[in-house]
Amino acid sequence: MRLKDPFSLKAADMTKRTNKPRKPRDEESSDEVSGLTCQHVSKAVDLSSVKKSVLSSVWLVCSECLKERTMIDGEPAASHDILVCLKCGFQGCNQTGIQHAVKHHQALHPESHCITISLSTWKAWCFECNEELSTHCNKKALAQTLDFLQKHSVKATSASPKVIKFQEEPSDYTDPPKGKSPAINSTLVPVKGINNLGNTCFFNAVMQNLSQTHMLIDLIQEVKEKGYKLRICPPVETNLSPLTVTLPSPEPLTSAMFLFLQSMKEPGKGPLNPKILFNQLCQKAPRFKGYQQQDSQELLHYLMDSIRVEETKRVKAGILKAFNNPTEKTADEDTKRKVKAYGKEGVRMNFVDRIFVGELTNTIMCEECEHISTVKEAFIDISLPIIEERVSYYICSEENQYKKVEKMYTSARKQMLISSLPPVITLHLKRFHQAGMNLRKVNRHVDFPLILDLAPFCSASCKNLAAGDRVLYSLYGIVEHSGSMRGGHYTAYVKVRAPQRKTEQHHRNLSGQDAGGSSQGQWVYISDTTVQTVPESRVLNSQAYLLFYEEML
Repeated sequence: MRLKDPFSLKAADMTKRTNKPRKPRDEESSDEVSGLTCQHVSKAVDLSSVKKSVLSSVWLVCSECLKERTMIDGEPAASHDILVCLKCGFQGCNQTGIQHAVKHHQALHPESHCITISLSTWKAWCFECNEELSTHCNKKALAQTLDFLQKHSVKATSASPKVIKFQEEPSDYTDPPKGKSPAINSTLVPVKGINNLGNTCFFNAVMQNLSQTHMLIDLIQEVKEKGYKLRICPPVETNLSPLTVTLPSPEPLTSAMFLFLQSMKEPGKGPLNPKILFNQLCQKAPRFKGYQQQDSQELLHYLMDSIRVEETKRVKAGILKAFNNPTEKTADEDTKRKVKAYGKEGVRMNFVDRIFVGELTNTIMCEECEHISTVKEAFIDISLPIIEERVSYYICSEENQYKKVEKMYTSARKQMLISSLPPVITLHLKRFHQAGMNLRKVNRHVDFPLILDLAPFCSASCKNLAAGDRVLYSLYGIVEHSGSMRGGHYTAYVKVRAPQRKTEQHHRNLSGQDAGGSSQGQWVYISDTTVQTVPESRVLNSQAYLLFYEEML
């Protein structure tokens, strides 16, 4: 992945930097854009003026574009990023070639009208410093103004409840019956805001992405009821016949997960209260108690692992019941062998593994002795560093007896390939890293594709790939982290789209022919209870932390 400038606000479009001294940067961030507290806040932030202007203006519309009746790409200016001047409340667009927000700053006293907040990302920017500012700093005026704008945004959009419903054109995969008009696709999952229970944005952002994971919704629907029948087919070498087992009721966390996803899917007003699901998770993982800011990737791991444990227990109970509930003492050796074999295969059939879990093959060769070792490991996401890491070295020691020890440092060649691909693959961009005694954040923007070909990263045994084959995945969700280590915020971007259907297109993708562009749909930005549609360009400019891709069928 290629690195580029951190924000869409390019330096060339800004005013020139001043030579005035700046205050120290946040020590917990490694980049220059990590949350600067600038010297202009005291002059350039006036909450009372912002309130007066915003309450008397059309919300989410560039004031100048409204006067000039400007259209951008055939759409009203309101469809594009709007920046609010924190001195006077002026709403100006940031569209390339127009940039009324920049012109407003240049036309008025620069140091008094230099700080803006984006109404799409909620990021603060100082034109004079040409830097992003931390909205969680000790400058109360900045934090209070952000709080007012976010609350006003919720009220201003409440006329149409914070639930976005979508209608799509009929699927290209099927033709409507003769004499009948195409039906509107009703399978799209609406987007609802989620209440913040107190620093739980890390949880909300992940749940928005899981709520748009179609396969998860389908499979958890299948297994939710007591009495669900699971057919287990052990490998041929075990010489065992298929076994159908009846599963007991789901465990508490899995049940809460189903109810949450069902509530997100059902039409109706938002936002949704996630208290039941979050409390059940805290029972399994007490580290999330206390309403402290946490990490979205760790949340995803704990949530999926806890559900896997519950479902494993459920499957094992169904297998034991099929053999009349044997115990270690009562079961003979043949029964023990069968229970173990069915259990090994059955636990891999839980819906978490079927959707998210893949396998990596790590091959390490010592360049000195050419010894090769291979290790396989399961993954629920793949972590990708976005900073240069030090090369690890293996140490080989040569020692002559009670004489001087000589050490020879040799490097190892390491290769990681995907040996088993899940239907949904999650990429984790490692923005947080240890630097001495401190944990730091990398705020750089990282380019990521809408369509990802994973064939070059797969082993030869994965899906029996041949030369020229492609394995295409389409981006449908993002967890974004903005701000610094000391004060940050998690938000989500999700793509509302129709569920895929298996067709011949799947084979064309694998054979290396054109697969076309990304699937049709509408991107939506969610910050807790705030929900708004956004263009694709906005998505590609996000500061991604987790990327959710689904296999293209």
